[in-house]
Amino acid sequence: MAEKIEALGAFCWLDEKDLEGGNIVADEIIKGIDSCNEAIVLISPNSTRSQWLSFEVGGLRILRKRVTPILNNVTPAELAPMHDIKGIDLNRFDQFLAQLARRVPGRRQTRKE
Repeated sequence: MAEKIEALGAFCWLDEKDLEGGNIVADEIIKGIDSCNEAIVLISPNSTRSQWLSFEVGGLRILRKRVTPILNNVTPAELAPMHDIKGIDLNRFDQFLAQLARRVPGRRQTRKE
């Protein structure tokens, strides 16, 4: 997912690549939220039980940032902190990419998009 998003010219913050040993996780998440225009959150059955999901989504919503849940084997009813946000099924991720491409600053639009 990150490779496809970055191919559009957007920057992706991922805990796996951006957190280093010794980082304070909450502080790094807040820095990422502060610097973003919008966020994409992959929601799986495991992540619905994660303390970080509510923390991240809460921070995004307080700052009124756009957040799109990408649903991987999860129903919208399972999105407690995001029950009012339209999610996109992972199988329709390419449709979301087309939408995102229109919002990436400086990206030239083509007829195919």
